[in-house]
Amino acid sequence: MYQYHKETNTMTAEAIKDYEPKKFLLINGDFYGIQDFIFAEGGSTGKAAAKLLRGRSFYISLISELASDMLCRELDLTVTSIILNAAGKFTILAHNTDKTKKAVKTIEDKINDWLIKNFFGQASMGFSTVAASCNDFVKGRFATLWEKLSKETDKNKCSKFDLSKHGGCVETYLDSFDKELGVCPFCAKRPADNNAHIQDIPSCRVCRDHEYIGKHLVKENRIAITTIDADIDREKLLEPIFGSYQISFKVSGKLNQLSKDDTLLKYWDIGISETGEIAKDITAKFFNGYVPKYENEDLNDDRYFLGRKSENKKLEMIDQIRTDKDEGIPKTFAHIAVKALNFTEKPDKFKGIEALGILKADVDNLGLLFACGMRQERLTLSRLATMSRQMNNYFSIFLPHKLKTDDQFKNIYTVFAGGDDLFLIGAWNRIIEFSDFMNQSFNKYVCENKHITISAGVALHKPNTPVLTLAETAEHALSLSKDGKSSHSRESGNPERNSITVFGETVKWDNFAELQGIKETLSKWIDTETINNAMLFRLNELLEMAKQEKDIISSGQVHIEDMECLKWRSRLKYSIIRNIGKNLKGEAKEAALNEAMKMAEWLEIHGGALKIPLWQIIYNRR
Repeated sequence: MYQYHKETNTMTAEAIKDYEPKKFLLINGDFYGIQDFIFAEGGSTGKAAAKLLRGRSFYISLISELASDMLCRELDLTVTSIILNAAGKFTILAHNTDKTKKAVKTIEDKINDWLIKNFFGQASMGFSTVAASCNDFVKGRFATLWEKLSKETDKNKCSKFDLSKHGGCVETYLDSFDKELGVCPFCAKRPADNNAHIQDIPSCRVCRDHEYIGKHLVKENRIAITTIDADIDREKLLEPIFGSYQISFKVSGKLNQLSKDDTLLKYWDIGISETGEIAKDITAKFFNGYVPKYENEDLNDDRYFLGRKSENKKLEMIDQIRTDKDEGIPKTFAHIAVKALNFTEKPDKFKGIEALGILKADVDNLGLLFACGMRQERLTLSRLATMSRQMNNYFSIFLPHKLKTDDQFKNIYTVFAGGDDLFLIGAWNRIIEFSDFMNQSFNKYVCENKHITISAGVALHKPNTPVLTLAETAEHALSLSKDGKSSHSRESGNPERNSITVFGETVKWDNFAELQGIKETLSKWIDTETINNAMLFRLNELLEMAKQEKDIISSGQVHIEDMECLKWRSRLKYSIIRNIGKNLKGEAKEAALNEAMKMAEWLEIHGGALKIPLWQIIYNRR
């Protein structure tokens, strides 16, 4: 308000007390193309994929943070004017003057010019503004104001670039390539540069910066943001962000000098302590998710050496793991997938499959939650900001801390976690278990509020699968959950979200908990030899018939050629009598048969969704 009255030359008591003029300007910044940016592929090499993935994910947070900082510096505002900042979006409360509007346009153009130059339209940033009076904040009118800003933001998504300025081809694109170096093998978009190398391979400057960030994120907990002319001798970005911000992970011995030179802009602690303590000497920013690293126990884990008969090969791998552990290098996706194998009574024999589980999840109807989650007369800017920060804290602080401190989940890799969503990669069976924990803990976090729910999708892949494929299949699984087309919602005719999709089957979380209970029951039957493996595979065939029956009933149309699926009940009973309790007699066998008939009830209730517990058992015992 001070800036408004100063710039409009209305610094009088009467003008200050007048609440009707539009003195404020709400500015919303939105980074477009996050998914395409993080999971960009197309290069001829898959080397350094994990580092690039980490670097790009962190880069998104940096771009959002520094875009809001750049605008605040241009407007002479402090960071307290940044009301919200998470998941590539931010909101700033500024003064409504011509100077402010001009600055917003100037900074937006500067950022997009830089993004076009370095990313060729793959990503952009849009600024939306809405003018507001004091009464819009204090008289219960904030809900209307926020809705207006949201509509402006949505409208800008339809025009992410100024086509009059950036439309058409990039005229200097081909001229920027060196004939000998050619295109960057990591992104296949930008020209390779003699001064940029990743693992001794020439790369473009941007990919090298992403690899540099990804490499140091797992080793350093503090990061400095400086001006581009700061005296930094050690490694730094080759392409400063927006052409104005330089970053370094190792400036601890130069902090005083950088501060005196007025070139140190920010210094953050980005780590998550196992004890839950937050840095008190500098600003804490929870950007850096958990990444599993090698530990002493990995040196004695025979699962890493599966299939390597040579003793020399084993010793070489042990030495490599020891070196990676000492250097703080993260585990590879292949080694994370190995952790899905289960031990047996024989020390050199394991059960299960080596596969990654990819979990993608986000909060349901978040826009509706912010718009209607509080009564209109109670919705204020401060309450909205608090709700947004608390939501972000669950994903960016609580869940990464859980991964870091819980042995059950310590082999799960954070691609990104913040705002209202997350993307994790881990051993496939641990990912499914973590999904259940996530839902239960989120329900507790929101005080069991049935209107605040989360949906998730899980995909399984071999560890050498391209990252883009991992992202696309997990996104597809999440979209199935968001569509609300679970077997139970189809039957009731009441599609909802609040679901999880695993193995292509979508179920509500309550049903998922029941299915996990069925998994425990089936596992117990296998262990006690009540049923055998043949019965598991037979059940797998029958659940497809039960699923087809449910689909026919829900469609309301029955054709004679489709009626074969109705035989699943008789076939199930026949299979139970033939396969259950072969080693039992008398009352014990009768009890086992009666117990096994629960499978008919499970198929009646869950149909094809019974695949979720059944396939977990089959994959864990293969």
